[in-house]
Amino acid sequence: MKKVYYLLLSSFLFFEFACSNSTSTSNLSKEDGIENNTEQTSENFLGDFVTEYYKNREDGYDWTVVRILQNELGELSAEISSRSDLKRPSCRWATQLDTLDEQTLVTSFMDATIFFKVKGDSLWIEGDSPEADEMLHFYCNGGASLKNHYTRIHEPLDESQIKNFTFDQTLSLQGIDFDIKATEQNPFTILEIKPHGLEIDNSPVNHKIDGAYIRSEIEDLNSDGWPEILIYFNSYDQEMKAFLIGYSVNNGKSMSIISMPEMTEEQKEGFRGQDEFAIVETSLIRRFRTYQLDGKNWTPTGKIKQIQYKLRNGESSREFYVVNVSEY
Repeated sequence: MKKVYYLLLSSFLFFEFACSNSTSTSNLSKEDGIENNTEQTSENFLGDFVTEYYKNREDGYDWTVVRILQNELGELSAEISSRSDLKRPSCRWATQLDTLDEQTLVTSFMDATIFFKVKGDSLWIEGDSPEADEMLHFYCNGGASLKNHYTRIHEPLDESQIKNFTFDQTLSLQGIDFDIKATEQNPFTILEIKPHGLEIDNSPVNHKIDGAYIRSEIEDLNSDGWPEILIYFNSYDQEMKAFLIGYSVNNGKSMSIISMPEMTEEQKEGFRGQDEFAIVETSLIRRFRTYQLDGKNWTPTGKIKQIQYKLRNGESSREFYVVNVSEY
């Protein structure tokens, strides 16, 4: 009887082990399948997708590439750039992407949801609403938009028409020269200012700017016989707010950064961005259209507010201060 019992017990344990091992193997196969499927899905998205006129690039046509990349952690991202050898690139943007389904990647910009839809060698970029589609203009200029159809290429991308330095300018006044280089590397611009003609320190200065380069100006704003250099930028967000980097020459020997005050609540009443700076004689002028809240929407008032700044010596550096605010 004991022999029969031990035999049955042994058979039962062997059967349980076999089932357990089979189940474990089955689960492992499923996990491998999920992992392989995820890898395969990611590979379906990867590559360089170009607009229609890439094939006519040698004839001077503008084109844009969307590069969908994957890092060592498996995270997906998109780097978008237009040709920049002939003019300022029409579009530039870099963003992280999440997988929505086997054919769709998604990202967010402010309150907008943007889809990257891939089917075969075709890519469509579009928003989830008309308002989101409008957002796709913000990383472009000249009326261009990222909402477009792109085609995957199977040969290496021709990068000869995508250059780093998009702006390179020299401004001179009162025997001092400034070489200004601005490299747009979304989502930042790298700014380099190299002075020439200073008696003691001609070292270059560099800034990493969260915005797009607009233009530069030079003037002797405090009438001390030495120049100031101002470089203007716009923020990358929907309001496209203007801001600046400025340097003032110290008695011909060196240069130091200029301090710029924030607008007070009273000064920015009606402000919705899209402002601009300009030097007028020895003053810095800031102008912007004003808006008023009509229910839930901001509507233009039809007026323009102007803020006038002058330059003075501050406690640690020269600074701009407001001398007049007007509206017309």
